[in-house]
Amino acid sequence: MNRSPDARMVRRATIGIAAQVAAAVAATVLLVSVLAFSLTVRAEHRAEERTVRAVTVAAGPQLTGSDGVVLLRRDASGAVTAGPAVPEPLARLDLMQLRAGRGNARVAGHEYETYAVEQPDGSRTVGLLDVTARTESGERLVGSLLVGGLLGIAAAGAAGVLLGRRAVLPLARALELQRRFVADASHELRTPLAVLHTRAELIQRRIARAGSPADDRLRADLARLTADTHALGEVVEDLLLSAELQHRPAAGVRVDAGDLVRDLVTSVGPHAERRGVALVADTGDEQLTVEGVRSSLRRALAALVDNALAHVDAGGIVTVDVHGGGGRVYIAVTDDGDGLDPAETRNLMRRFARGDGQADREGRRFGIGLALVNEVVDAHRGRLEVSGSPGRGARFVIDLPAAPAGDHPGEGT
Repeated sequence: MNRSPDARMVRRATIGIAAQVAAAVAATVLLVSVLAFSLTVRAEHRAEERTVRAVTVAAGPQLTGSDGVVLLRRDASGAVTAGPAVPEPLARLDLMQLRAGRGNARVAGHEYETYAVEQPDGSRTVGLLDVTARTESGERLVGSLLVGGLLGIAAAGAAGVLLGRRAVLPLARALELQRRFVADASHELRTPLAVLHTRAELIQRRIARAGSPADDRLRADLARLTADTHALGEVVEDLLLSAELQHRPAAGVRVDAGDLVRDLVTSVGPHAERRGVALVADTGDEQLTVEGVRSSLRRALAALVDNALAHVDAGGIVTVDVHGGGGRVYIAVTDDGDGLDPAETRNLMRRFARGDGQADREGRRFGIGLALVNEVVDAHRGRLEVSGSPGRGARFVIDLPAAPAGDHPGEGT
């Protein structure tokens, strides 16, 4: 499903809030779990250490243990004596391998807490406490904490999504209101601007027919007024198209990319000729088609061609070529004009962004144009690639997915 940039931004904000809530809960659960596990295990371990130490130190000649502690003694000659109820595997244990004082041992699959006391007569008394149950209990506790933590994180993620949606709801509503305002304002402004432009043209023609030398300055002012109303009308059209693309992503109609380029070059050719610029179409022999809205694609391509013509001196060349490959269709506009700074590309994609230059020919100035082109291309599930360097021209490539083979409805208008 193709989403508008605003919808993707809202979705990213929601996911970001959910991720932050889940991360915060995960960190809290992990910290609490580690503290709880450490304190519990440490307390049990210390209790076991105190028990086995106390019983071993107090061991008498009978080696009678208590509190689960079993006793063994090795005399100076190496003979080992076992206390009552000592398991057979422990009776065969080499007591000299155990460290003096506190230690541990694993015998026949069981874990033991040990304590060895060196006697003045050269003998060694060793107490052993089976802590296998405590070890297994600790492992079960770790597993339970892990499962509980994962469930908590999942629940936190779900809660984060709900909270994120509630948090970004005002933003989504504000963006929707903004889109409605742009669309409504553009619709309301389109008619009066068209009337104003028509009236300016009529006055300009009447004064031109009068032919009075005294009207030269007035004619110049009217020419500028006509140009300004035309430019303002184009901005309104751009805003209206941009708002429309937010609600109606392009899809479903086959558009012949080569025919689109040839049609546009034929239309813009006289304007390029008046500027002394060669406008060339290179569409090749292969028919390449894409799916989308022809009028939107033509508007975007026209914006790129118009920008190229505005930044090429007389005698320059602007080439519009179409080629395909790998399931993609590429429509490129290349010029040998002023060029652009690649570092400014991201900034120029924003609406009303301008280059660093102060004069028209000192830098590329797009206004809403390049942002609109990017929106049109994005709505057609494509991408816009920009390259160039100052003084060495620029190249803008519209990269679109090729239309799938098969029978489709006719081309859009």
